[in-house]
Amino acid sequence: MLDTALEDYVEGNEINLKKREKEHTVLAEIVQLQEAAQKYTLEPEEQFGAWFQDTERLSEKASYILSCKLEPRS
Repeated sequence: MLDTALEDYVEGNEINLKKREKEHTVLAEIVQLQEAAQKYTLEPEEQFGAWFQDTERLSEKASYILSCKLEPRS
C-alpha cells in the first residue's frame, strides 16, 4: 500500500525520503516477525482443516463486492 499511498517524488523532482523511511521500517518489522516465527512449530488441526476446505470460495469479483460493502471506498 505504501507504493500507492505516498508519492515517489516530492517538489523539485526529489526522492520522497519519508516514503523510503516508512518502507524501511515496514520491511524491518516483517523481517523481525519472520525471525520470531521461526521459533514456533505449529501442528495442523484436522477439524479446522476440514472446515476450511469445505468453505465456499468466492470469485475475485464477489470478493471485491463484499470488500466494498464492508469497507466502502472514500
